[in-house]
Amino acid sequence: MTSEPHRATKSTVVGLLAIDAVLIVIFAMIGISSHDGNLDPTSIARVAIPFLIPYLILAAGIKPTRLIHNIFPMGVILWLSTVILGPILRAALFNDTSALAFILVTAGVLALLLIGRRIISTLVTRRKQTT
Repeated sequence: MTSEPHRATKSTVVGLLAIDAVLIVIFAMIGISSHDGNLDPTSIARVAIPFLIPYLILAAGIKPTRLIHNIFPMGVILWLSTVILGPILRAALFNDTSALAFILVTAGVLALLLIGRRIISTLVTRRKQTT
């Protein structure tokens, strides 16, 4: 999956970045609910925002019309950056700690969601180009 990335329209990029943002919010909701937490907007924001900030800033800055579907290396770099910077921002913004177990689960769930979305969008784009 390292072939030349397909060019996407700006509306496609905005849509896919919105999907990625929703996936990060879903990650936050899954985490909160798995610990019997309250799924109010403040709780969700408190968990999601530290991961949304680095992901969306980095994603917007990487020539997204060329790389929105790219799995490797950009998708992996975005995922790793989000996993690394998210807990740091959690601590900086909300004084929340991140245990190793939290970071490992975060890495796995965000890989499934964010890299998985890229795999699906790449397959859909390739299928459209061959038909």
